[in-house]
Amino acid sequence: MAYITLKSLAYGAALVAVSALGITATAPAMAQEMQTIRVERSPVGQFEGLFIAQDLGLFEERGIVLDIKVGASPDGALAQLMSGQQDVAMTGAVPLTAAVANGLPVVAVLNAQDQEPDTATYGLIVPADSPIQTIADLKGKKIGLPGIASPQGSVLIRTLEANGLTRDDVELVNLPFPGVLQAIDAGSVDAGIPIGLFYDLAIQQGNRELKEVFDSSTFGFPSVIFASNKEWADQNAELLGKFIEAMTLGYEYANANDDAVRDVDIKMTQLPPEYLKVRAISPFQAAFNADAWNLENEFLAKYGFISRVPTAEEYIWSGAPRQ
Repeated sequence: MAYITLKSLAYGAALVAVSALGITATAPAMAQEMQTIRVERSPVGQFEGLFIAQDLGLFEERGIVLDIKVGASPDGALAQLMSGQQDVAMTGAVPLTAAVANGLPVVAVLNAQDQEPDTATYGLIVPADSPIQTIADLKGKKIGLPGIASPQGSVLIRTLEANGLTRDDVELVNLPFPGVLQAIDAGSVDAGIPIGLFYDLAIQQGNRELKEVFDSSTFGFPSVIFASNKEWADQNAELLGKFIEAMTLGYEYANANDDAVRDVDIKMTQLPPEYLKVRAISPFQAAFNADAWNLENEFLAKYGFISRVPTAEEYIWSGAPRQ
């Protein structure tokens, strides 16, 4: 990739940015013993920072070797952490909160992306020729989601209620990540909420979006995160701190170099290169907004998606960066 040749320049520039965040940069690991971190990445996006930081040599400089595998689902990622099969895994904030509310010892260690108003990462999509023109038109319709107990499920119900409908007025269909757009295309659902790269692709293909759903989002809420088993995180605090440091540097570079993100997309996904070369790229965010996360948790508890509202200290690791 082209950005690998800029390794030294990028590292120097990123050191300045990271210093501003209060993070102490680590000198390159010369002859030190390398340590492996097993990482499960998301299959739907915002994983690019892993490969950018790796190709810039930021992990190697900290004595880290990554063993990266592609995950299948947010819940599956947490299962891998609990079984000890993975050390760090990308998942969603809602599955992690639900797990913690039920007593599982998992923690968020690094953010990847916040939901921000300027860059949509999901939306309620209908075919271009659909008779559905308003939220009220959804009554009696099937709506596909990549997980009903999710930020997308929560915001959809809030939007329905704001327009005089309830959850019982629609049929919610739980689908895998790529399955939402496939179901919309096939007509097996009347509307759907694809996320990440699949949302971008849905727009590129000419589908229509009912913007009220995204506009009702809890902005600042982390939509994609890295998590660990709390016991592993505490026992490997120094190593995990180096991982976070390398990722933060990689995020800084990625946010300043869209082409680096697109290079990873083209290499690591099977989506059309023509689309990947022009898709909107969401900013990478390392730190957590605990207030926004707690606000969304209150909505999730209201709709029965989580059993209780845990405290931020329960689900955000003590060494994780915060906004």
